[in-house]
This record gives sequence, C-alpha cells and structure tokens, in this order.
Amino acid sequence: MIAILFMRLWYLQILRGDEFKQSAEENRLKKIKIEAPRGMVFDRDRNILLDNHPTFNVAITPQYFRAASPESRDATIDKLSRIIKMPVKTINDVLAKNRNQPSFQQVVIKRNLSMDEVSLIEMEKLSLIGVEVATGIRRTNVHGEIGSHLLGYISEVDADELPRVNKNAKRPYNQGDSIGKSGLEMQWENVLRGVDGVEFVEVDAFGRKKLINDRSGVQSIYEIPPKPAEPGKNIVLTIDEDLQDAAAESFIKDNKTGSVVALDPNNGEVLAMLSWPSFDPAEFSVGIRPEYYKQLITNEDKPLRDKTILDHYQPGSTFKMISAIAGLEEGLITESTVVNAGYTFKFGSHVFHDWKIGGHGPTDVVKSLYRSVDVFYYKLGARMDIDALARWAHALGLGQRTGIQLPGEVPGIVPDVAWKKRTQNAEWYPGETLSVIIGQGALTATPIQLANMIATVANGGTVYRPRLLKYVEGQDGSMLDKSDPEVLNQVTIKPENLRVVRKGLMEVLANEHGTAHSAFIPGIEAAGKTGTAQVVKYTADTINKDCFHMERRYRNNGLFVAYAPIDDPKIAVAVVLEHGCHGTAAAPIAMAVIKKYLQKLDPQKYSEEALKLAKADYWKRKAAAYRQQKDEDSGVGD
Repeated sequence: MIAILFMRLWYLQILRGDEFKQSAEENRLKKIKIEAPRGMVFDRDRNILLDNHPTFNVAITPQYFRAASPESRDATIDKLSRIIKMPVKTINDVLAKNRNQPSFQQVVIKRNLSMDEVSLIEMEKLSLIGVEVATGIRRTNVHGEIGSHLLGYISEVDADELPRVNKNAKRPYNQGDSIGKSGLEMQWENVLRGVDGVEFVEVDAFGRKKLINDRSGVQSIYEIPPKPAEPGKNIVLTIDEDLQDAAAESFIKDNKTGSVVALDPNNGEVLAMLSWPSFDPAEFSVGIRPEYYKQLITNEDKPLRDKTILDHYQPGSTFKMISAIAGLEEGLITESTVVNAGYTFKFGSHVFHDWKIGGHGPTDVVKSLYRSVDVFYYKLGARMDIDALARWAHALGLGQRTGIQLPGEVPGIVPDVAWKKRTQNAEWYPGETLSVIIGQGALTATPIQLANMIATVANGGTVYRPRLLKYVEGQDGSMLDKSDPEVLNQVTIKPENLRVVRKGLMEVLANEHGTAHSAFIPGIEAAGKTGTAQVVKYTADTINKDCFHMERRYRNNGLFVAYAPIDDPKIAVAVVLEHGCHGTAAAPIAMAVIKKYLQKLDPQKYSEEALKLAKADYWKRKAAAYRQQKDEDSGVGD
C-alpha cells in the first residue's frame, strides 16, 4: 500500500507535475475579455455621428457561481436582484439562456449600470459569489434619434443566431458579444468591429479578484503577454450632418411622418437620408427596456421601419415627368402639342377625374407639368403602350433596387403586361394605363428611387448607384478603402425633349400658378414636381373632399422631388410626407434641405441677407407687373 501511494505521488508530482501546476495556475488566474471599441462613423465634414461611451455592466461567471452551495447561489441572486432592481426570475432566465456557453465565460446580467448600482455591488462583493462589475461600451448616436435607421444599432448576439452568424464571420462570435443588427452597423460589421483583448487577474476560489495581475508572471505561465483590444476601423460617410438636422427639424416641429433622401446628382453621393419617426439606438446596445420596445412596436407610424428603402408608395404626379419623357420620346406628343383638358375624361365605361374642378383648358407639356394636369396624361395614356411606359420607368431607376449599401432595400413595382400575367395570371387592360401614367394604380416606388429619378433628370440621363461610403479610415488616420461613383445606366433622352421637361419642372416653383409656388424661395433657382398619392380609393362624390377633414390614416400621401440650381444641379431631393394630403405640404421640407446645402456650398450667394434682397426684388417686380397688367386691362395709354 505504501509503495502504491508512493508511486501515485511520484506520478502526480513528478511525471505530471508541470501539467497540474499549469492547471492550478490557470485556476488561480482568471482570463477576462477586454471589449474592443467599434469604429467611429463620421459625416462628410468629419463631424462624428456614432461614438463609443464607457459603461458598466454586472456579470456572473458560472464557473465560480456553480461551485457555491444552492443556498449561497440563491442568496446571491436575491441580493443582486434588489441592488439592480431586476426580478429574480429574469436573472435566472438569463443564466438559463446561457447555460450552454463555457463556464469561464461571463454572463452579462444587466448593462449600463448607474453609479449607485456599481457602488452597492462593490460594497457587497464578498457576499456576491461569482458576481462582478465589468466595463463595457455603449454605442451612441451623437444626434439621438436623428438618422438612426441609416446608422442602425447593435445588440447582443442571440444564441439561436450564433451558427448563422459564425458561418461567414471572419472572427467567431461568442454569446454575449455585440453585433450590428440594422443599417450601417450591420452592413459594415466586419469593418467597424474591433478585436477584443485579454487580461488576467488573480482570484480566489469564488472568482473574486485578489490583487492586480502580475503581467510578467502571466507571461511566464502562458508564454504570451496580455493582449490589448484593437478598435475597429472608422468610416467616413457622404452624409451631411446639417442636412440631416434640417430635414428632421421639418418633421419634428409639426409632428409629421415620412422620409427625405438627398443626393448629389453628379456622382450619386447620399447627402441626407432620414426616416421619421425614429428610435434611440443606444437603448438596443445596452439591452432595450420592455416598455420602450412595446412603445415602438405598437406605434402605428412604425418608427422601427426605414421608410427610405423599405416602404414603397405610389409616386403620384411626380411620375408625370417620366410620362412626359416617354410621350415625347415615343413621338406621341411634341413641345407644341396642346390638349383641351377638361374636368373629366371618359375611357370606355369609366370616367376619370382631374384634381381641379372645371379642368385646366388648353394645356401643353410644360403646363401639364407645372399645373399637374391629369386629363392631359389620361389622353396621353389612352395612346400609350404600357410596356413602353414601363421601359422608360425602368430606365430612370424605378422597379428595381438602387443597390445602395444598406440591407433590406425593396424594388418597388413598375407594372406591365408581363408583370400582370406573372402576378395575377390576367391580361392587361388599356384603362389601367391611365392610372399608371399619373403615378397611381399598381405603380410604387421607394423614396431613394424617387431621389435617383429626379437626379437623373437633373444630370441629363446618368443613373448612379446611390453611395454612402466616402472611405474607410484606419486608427492611424490612413485611408484604407475609397468609394468611387458607379454608373448603373445611361439614359438617352433627346436634348430638346429634356429641355421641355425641365422647363415644366422649373415652372412648378417659379410660376405663380405652379403647384409648389408657395414653397418658392426667391434667389434659389430650383425645379421640382409635386405629387399626391391616394391611400384609399375615392369615389366620384368623394374625390374632391377636403383631405384634412378626413381621418388621418385615410389622408393622401404628399410627395415632392426637386433639384437645384437649375443650370448646374448640386443636389436632388425626394420627400414623402405620409398623410400630408398634398405634395405642396412636402415641398417646404425639400426646399429647406436645398437651401441649407446651397448655403454651405456658396455662403455669400445664398446668405440670409442675399436671399432677403432677392425676395424684396422679386416682390418689387411682381408689383410692377401687376400694375402694368392693371393699366393694360383698364385701357390706360391706348
């Protein structure tokens, strides 16, 4: 027996002594992950949009927690529950959810602790087995809710999504790690994500820290030094922070809902991209409060949806610029074509109504655009082949994804003969073309598509892929990856036809009878098109009912697309104002964004003082013209 005991001691202490010594040291030293900061996100002027703020989290290490007696575990959870004001059941549910992860890996119970909670935990540390306060990072949108859909949010990786996430991940994720769940945070996850570091601390049998880690000792045991965290790479966007704020202000002050997209028509850069109402992404990064999440998902205005790329609307009369281009290019109308536009147009057994009671009288292409004359387009639609109209719509970017670097973009719908056969197994009726040609019917488009459409008209026919990334930047400031313009299509439009359409769009704002003249800003030469899209179908006796007296959810959507300056376009904007009744209500939002951008490009020409003088001169000329017309009507000077 003595010989056996001696041999056993020799085996443990001599033959496998180094191995067991290593295990003992590893039990004495706890490996702690240092969370890597994510890369920061800047706007085009290097104003910070997404930042990292330090925060405190409370975590339990199962390795030490399970080693305690059941009574000690229950007492620990009960005391922790009172400190962090979290139900015992919730804490147990979190532990149960993470029971399959390695026992040495911390389980975060609650993020973003208050300083009072941190202090109480530290005071009770000796009686809280396996519990400790760990530093973390709170992802923060500097502008709060503004731009949250575009920037996205991060949150903890769910256990059920780990296999899918790790399938294509460059570095594996563990449960408890954060990952981009939407927007740019999701699209550029591999760029923004840093590399976590490691440090070691000496602990007792219950995992409680005993003293500050001796780094040289750790190195001798593990033969590697503690590794600091490596921050993710930074991203510089094409977005202009000031335009985002200007767009948001327009929605916030009158409690409006909808979206704004602004592009540079010369290269496809996205200058502004806003969906409203919005949400606070910081809530997701630290574990969203149930009451806040319930508030978001029950809101009928859907604050979690990015309306700029996920929602597609009937474009209404904004589509008439495509209809006019198609009519001119297909030879069905010319610049000199004049149509007598009454209040109604009968096609077969159906009567189509204009928006204006009494009609518009003699109308050419230019007037059809600035007065948005429905009957002009009804008569054009009666002669237009739907496939030809759809071909021009596709050419200008509708009915297909723009390819913007964001997840989830929808293509919208441009109906034609094949589409109806494929989706409804039915034939196309000519009367349906009359609805489509004024932007109604089955036709739908996203705000990003509408912005690309007006940008293409502004630049003369070049369809760019909208792009958000200017370049990726290393932590040392070096440029790692640069984004260049990408042409998706080159639309050939005869210069004389493009000139006619642009003239009509210019008169929308400049002409006193233009549908958006109320939003005209003297001193800013802009062109645009209003649109009104029905949310519900109207009957003949309700078509002219005052929209603002209807229940909000039944009101029309108001749309407006525009570009400026006319001679040298620098910005193209699309606005969708949900339940705004008319496009005239959306126009001021677009013009506010245009004004802000032009003031940044040329502070002297578009200063408030210069615009004030331009406004005074405009009204002076208007008064002179009015007096002259009055004199002519009264016969003075004959």
